[in-house]
Amino acid sequence: MKYFFLLIVLLSCKSDPKVVEVHTPNDTTAATSVKRDTSSIDIHNPYETGKDTIRLNKVMDEIFNFPEVKAINEQINKNSKGAHGVSIMVEDNFDGDTSYYHFRVGDNSHEDRYENIYDFLLDKETGEIKAYDNVSDLIMTLKDWRKNRK
Repeated sequence: MKYFFLLIVLLSCKSDPKVVEVHTPNDTTAATSVKRDTSSIDIHNPYETGKDTIRLNKVMDEIFNFPEVKAINEQINKNSKGAHGVSIMVEDNFDGDTSYYHFRVGDNSHEDRYENIYDFLLDKETGEIKAYDNVSDLIMTLKDWRKNRK
């Protein structure tokens, strides 16, 4: 009897069909942010930690497309026989200065160490990407950095 009652309760419940969105593996956060309605983007203080994910992903995409980074990526990929590529580590400050995001571009294909190759900085206030030359200890525009590298 109790099973009959349970069956009647279950059959009498109406449930709407659920819509399942298909996730495509090629969809990146940066690409998703382009599709998103801009009115839903949280306008906030750029110095507030952990609130710039979309912005940081966009900058990482830009950095991965720099010719210098592409060349290093190809070299790492070739040396590791396709197992590794260039990696980027992001920090919320640069040498204690919280007005920058620090993007460390390097090679983590070694088991015992991370080899830093390039340092790029994102000015939190202006959104400008700059390069840090650790030999001369200078923060430069990308144009000046590329000139000094030649």
